[in-house]
Amino acid sequence: MKLQLFIDSKPLEIEIDDVVAGLLAVRLDLPANADSQAALARYLSEKGAPWILDEDHMRRRILRRLILDIADPALVIRHLMTEE
Repeated sequence: MKLQLFIDSKPLEIEIDDVVAGLLAVRLDLPANADSQAALARYLSEKGAPWILDEDHMRRRILRRLILDIADPALVIRHLMTEE
């Protein structure tokens, strides 16, 4: 999934795997089977602030945030159960 983030009014394009996007959507309690792209972009934009250094640094920062948000075994199980 490609996302267009705006961190401190600066655009940043990132691409995340659909499974990662699904896990984050579950973490945020977004409705299942809904288009969550805008909500995920808004969330990551807020959590990515403030803008520091360059785009590469910001992408790594966002990916670290994603790992922290979805690194919960209970969340993974919940995500897998909703797909069945």
